[in-house]
Amino acid sequence: MILGLNNLIEEAIKNEVMPGANYCLIANNEKHFGSFGNKALYPNIEKNNIDTIYDMASLSKVVSTTTAIMILLEQGKLRLSDSVSNILPRFKHKNITVWDLLTHTSGLQPDIRGTLYADIRREASKFKEVLIDYIYSLELDTPKNTKIIYSDMGFILLGFIIEEISKKSLDEFCYEHILKPLEMVDSGYNPKDVNRCAPTEDRGKYIDRGYVHDEKAHTLEGVAGHAGLFSTVKDVSNFMEMILNDGLFKGKRILSKKSIDLLFTPQVEETNGIATIKSKRSLGWIVKGDYPVSGDLASEATIMHTGFTGTHMFIDRVNKVAFCMLTNRVHPTRDNTKIIAFRGRLGNYIMSNL
Repeated sequence: MILGLNNLIEEAIKNEVMPGANYCLIANNEKHFGSFGNKALYPNIEKNNIDTIYDMASLSKVVSTTTAIMILLEQGKLRLSDSVSNILPRFKHKNITVWDLLTHTSGLQPDIRGTLYADIRREASKFKEVLIDYIYSLELDTPKNTKIIYSDMGFILLGFIIEEISKKSLDEFCYEHILKPLEMVDSGYNPKDVNRCAPTEDRGKYIDRGYVHDEKAHTLEGVAGHAGLFSTVKDVSNFMEMILNDGLFKGKRILSKKSIDLLFTPQVEETNGIATIKSKRSLGWIVKGDYPVSGDLASEATIMHTGFTGTHMFIDRVNKVAFCMLTNRVHPTRDNTKIIAFRGRLGNYIMSNL
């Protein structure tokens, strides 16, 4: 089975789906790792290895931000029904709650638009306060709780909430409560060892490497609720092990079983036309529904997420299977989208051959 999995990834690299890839598979209580291809193509080719640090992109939303929110719930410092404006007084929408942000149903404009988008893509570091003001002045695109609209803005606000309640920066809180106890020794925001990092996009004058690819997170100095975490597959395997083990890692309690249960419980769902398979989300996570990156054969109790740079993860609670693949498919260009279809095909192979 592992040989077939490796062959599929090697074939994908030959077909330029991504420059290289690292994975971790947990099955039958065993961890399997693989490393393939190159971590860099430009300006020089650099061979990939299992210790390559990848930009996790939106996997930050679930590994860091959602987990941190659950920890604050368990500490008695937060409720899902708390109004965002009660925690962040600058936020003007009084009826939007933490739950609305976690389930992507707040109705808020999901991303930056217009001239600010162009300005930040061109020179992100100059616009931090402008971006923060913009986020606090967001208008609604739709009435709240009427549609699932994937939102970076909602998770940036969740990052602000974590910092306001904990009185610590997001990266400090996540290190103390998630990364350190999970022994995720090569994970964090703004990595120091740039040479170990897989580069991402070629911007023309420079190639992104060692700092977050996402422009909004870059504007927020590399630490944001929606993106910014860097990690390795070895580290991510510890996180997945904790989820499969109902919140325990090496005898340490990271989350309660009740919190893990909640992460697997669909909170919102949306039907697409005549389809009986619905788009579903729990708190932060996608729950297996339409177009799952786990493939079509995973159980209904499967949570998953993707990252723009080419990362993805799924955890099947019934079959006790977890898989994460880290790539830098945006190197050298974000126009390469071949990985979108490949993820589900890979998931089908994994689940049918265990």
